[in-house]
Amino acid sequence: MSVETALVTGAGAGTGREYVRMLLADGANVLAVSLLKDELDDLVAASDPGDGQLVVKQADLSEPDAAERLLEWCDEEGHVVDTLINNAGFAIYGPPSEVDLERVETMIALNVTTCTKLSVLFARRMKQRGRGRILVMGSTAGMAPTPRLGAYCATKAYTNSFAWSLGAELRGTGVTVTCVTPGSFQSKFASTADVTGAGLLGKIYAREKLDAGGVARAGYAAMRKGRATVTVGSAGQLAKVMSRVLPPTLMARAFKAM
Repeated sequence: MSVETALVTGAGAGTGREYVRMLLADGANVLAVSLLKDELDDLVAASDPGDGQLVVKQADLSEPDAAERLLEWCDEEGHVVDTLINNAGFAIYGPPSEVDLERVETMIALNVTTCTKLSVLFARRMKQRGRGRILVMGSTAGMAPTPRLGAYCATKAYTNSFAWSLGAELRGTGVTVTCVTPGSFQSKFASTADVTGAGLLGKIYAREKLDAGGVARAGYAAMRKGRATVTVGSAGQLAKVMSRVLPPTLMARAFKAM
């Protein structure tokens, strides 16, 4: 049996770094992609490839042709990807009339466009071979419209829906798609989005005990079992239940105080 080759985006920190660690522990060859070179350097220094191999690549996945260029790089280097972990993404926090629109555009490009392209491009190859795994990092934010996180929530609503739909379409082909929908957890997410000092929402993140390792372990286990979706954390479970009970307009009002 050939050694598994896995491609992980957003691999330099948080859940991405945890996915890399678990894949290496299972003997996989891992292609780790991140925007930040210092994160990749630190990942290499801290990792033990064991029986596998760790290859790092610095890339800005928010660029328009990032997905195509990443696939081309894999082809040029002879990497046949068995497992794709679509982990890269970030959030923007602030009143929608005041946020930096260029940064919003970058977020949409990364969270939506590149995630979609990578999933489709690699799913085609996997389907032809009759096997493969795709993990998409969604969020319960996509189930709960939240003022000041509106654009981010919208990207995750898309990501969740796309992952579930793609998984249903690929059912029976040997290719599985797992959508991981965590609630709040300790990671770079809150500081990157500048949520840490933001009223009640900031307090929720500050008090959250769930960390990136816990989220990644749940997501990784679900992917290995071929599960379509997994919701992680108490905050995530609450948001999931609320999304089934309350209309979205009422949820947005309820979260406005946050």
